[in-house]
Amino acid sequence: MLTIYRYNNMNKFLNQIFTIFLITSFSYNQDYPNGSFSIDQIFFQLNSLNIRGDLGKDSLNNGAFSLNLLKFGFDDINLVNTNSGSMELVINGPNFDLEDMEINTNYVFPNIYNIILSDLSDRRYETPMDGLEIIEKAVDAFKAKKSKYPKTYDDLVVDSFINTSKYPFNQSEWSYHLDIPRTIEAITTSMYKYGKKNLIFDWKTKRIINLESNQYKIEDINWNFIFQIRNIKQHFLSDVKINMNPNQYNLEFYQRKGKFHINGISINAIPNNDIFEQTILKLTDMSLEINDLFFQFIKINGEPNIQNGKGNFSLKNFEIKLPPKLLVDETMKLIMQDLGIRNGLIRVRQLDFMIHFYDNEFGLVNASFISPFLKISLVAQISLDPKKSIYKSMELFDTELRINPISYGVRDIIRQWEIDNSKNLNREGPVIVLKFSGPLSSPMIIGLD
Repeated sequence: MLTIYRYNNMNKFLNQIFTIFLITSFSYNQDYPNGSFSIDQIFFQLNSLNIRGDLGKDSLNNGAFSLNLLKFGFDDINLVNTNSGSMELVINGPNFDLEDMEINTNYVFPNIYNIILSDLSDRRYETPMDGLEIIEKAVDAFKAKKSKYPKTYDDLVVDSFINTSKYPFNQSEWSYHLDIPRTIEAITTSMYKYGKKNLIFDWKTKRIINLESNQYKIEDINWNFIFQIRNIKQHFLSDVKINMNPNQYNLEFYQRKGKFHINGISINAIPNNDIFEQTILKLTDMSLEINDLFFQFIKINGEPNIQNGKGNFSLKNFEIKLPPKLLVDETMKLIMQDLGIRNGLIRVRQLDFMIHFYDNEFGLVNASFISPFLKISLVAQISLDPKKSIYKSMELFDTELRINPISYGVRDIIRQWEIDNSKNLNREGPVIVLKFSGPLSSPMIIGLD
């Protein structure tokens, strides 16, 4: 069903369209006519759309798209032009409504899980693989110099063919053992945080044995993707004022209300029809609100000047559910443990950002991040030089960053960073408190010793 609403009748609508173009064309001349233009409501609406078929060159020709409602338009448009060169525009819109949209399709793609698992495994073995490569070259150099193979790893150390104070031999998680000309073996020590492992370099074939990544077959599999949106609503109400005198151009934009809201958006990625191994991404309730946003642009004698602006942004309830196949990986287990995450469900409860720019040179920023494992809040005051770029002219004062690590794992990560960098972060109880002042490009940080 396709419905188009027109203002009164077509002739009246066309006459008013002609009037607005006439007013606009005169507005750039010295003589400014009086005039007005208004539309009560105009929008496009589509109901019950269903499509089936091939949705792409890699699809399996069984895709489906369904949509219950799509509505886009304006509820109110008013334009007034005066002979002083001033133009005022009030717009209630654009407004957008969408209900019950779903895309369901099947594709042949590489097994992304195996690619991720293989990469994670190889990263765990980077140190010993680098070590085995260097030891191989050191053994060849030892043989060339002394006409015999070294009996032990220590032989290479004593004769300075390898340096234990440099990477990768300064990493205490791995030890190396030689049985040349048969094998070189890398074995984990008690310092290794994962399960016990060993890598064997076969001297004859030059091949590394026991690499875990070899068990993950990189192949194409069938993927079922389901994208769903329960509801999207967007509503804006704005005022625009324009003054176009010969020596002055003044534009004021005031957004009284602005809201973009998503309810129930989800993406499911299902490999080989195994729903137990699906990855789920959800935005249960996400909203973006920009209320009382005021933007003023003044151009006097060729110099632009931005006066004021205000905006508020909010994101709520974002979550990702990882599949069991990824969660059994040792690295993933450790990450989930550090973040205090159970069953692979990662949540961000709220993300807020507010900025207020006023008097052409000052600003206020408030931001916060809330999750089950970490809370961050920022309160910043800034000054700007309108004659310079924002980054170069921005200076911070009375700026405070508060970091509250909730999970023990995040606390351990931060503490390890302090140890590695010989730094001590200022704390109020468990909360890290840092204060900033000075240029944004090189601020002074108070609370970082």
